[in-house]
Amino acid sequence: MAASPVRLQYLEVADLRLFRGSDVAELLDQQSARWDKEFHWDFSPSRDLIQRYIDMRNLYGYALMKHGRPIGYSFYIQEDRKALIGDLFILSEHRSELAERFLFQSIIKSAVMCPGVRRIEGQLLALSFNPEDEIIYGRGLQVFERHFMYWKDAAQPLDPRLTLPHLQYLQWSDHHLESAAHLIARAYSSHVDSRINDQYRSYSGARRFLYNTSQHPGCGLFFRRAALVANYPGSGELGGVCLASLVKDDVGHITQLCVAPHLSGQGIGYELLRRSIGTFRNHGCKGVSLTVTGVNQGAISLYERIGFRTIRKFNAFVWETS
Repeated sequence: MAASPVRLQYLEVADLRLFRGSDVAELLDQQSARWDKEFHWDFSPSRDLIQRYIDMRNLYGYALMKHGRPIGYSFYIQEDRKALIGDLFILSEHRSELAERFLFQSIIKSAVMCPGVRRIEGQLLALSFNPEDEIIYGRGLQVFERHFMYWKDAAQPLDPRLTLPHLQYLQWSDHHLESAAHLIARAYSSHVDSRINDQYRSYSGARRFLYNTSQHPGCGLFFRRAALVANYPGSGELGGVCLASLVKDDVGHITQLCVAPHLSGQGIGYELLRRSIGTFRNHGCKGVSLTVTGVNQGAISLYERIGFRTIRKFNAFVWETS
């Protein structure tokens, strides 16, 4: 963390640990309203968590300042040799590419300086510019276009399709975690998403991802009833997995949809998705969202045939040392 503010014209950044949660309440309130309006997402659990960590002086990041007033913020979380950029938000009346780039550069440079950090990852839905031209300490960013997709007609049932007859579709249970971790590591071994999220590259990383997704409210509240696996009876091997959460009382979110590579094209992904959406519908959800990487055209085509539409394109980015 930089010891003194970095200045650019009338802007400066200050250590987020110097502030109380109440100091950034206006920021968090506006961010919550934007997530509700644009993404159909209740941001209040994340808002409360961020404010609590700021009060504990336990959130590493910056407040963007103008004339002594916080007008934006960004933070990161360190996990071993990696730092995750958790968020970046600026009040609408002060938002500009200049301000966003200044805060973005500041938080990346701060994260890079953390002892042991060799990799930075981030996916910032509110970022308005493409950071592909950013150079941080002589190294550029890898940037990947992502789609935030939303289906607002979840009340309409989907037709079932025949898949492999020996597969069973079961509700998620914690004892599926080990098999699901092995499945994700296999399925994403050469997939673009493993370049965006390096947890997908190994069993241990996938296991950590699954545990965090099912136990912590990082991407909504895990909704066990709509989380499913395609199971081979008696083998312990999974043919597919679909994880789900509630991001609003009446909006569901698909956090992961993965099919074993040798079973691709058998309709398993569709059937997992259909059943998960059906559970959301029975729960009273009016919409369902998901995210997908832009180059994954097969998945995007499937989602569009079902009724999902891209409501925002955003960028995932990665910075790594040599």
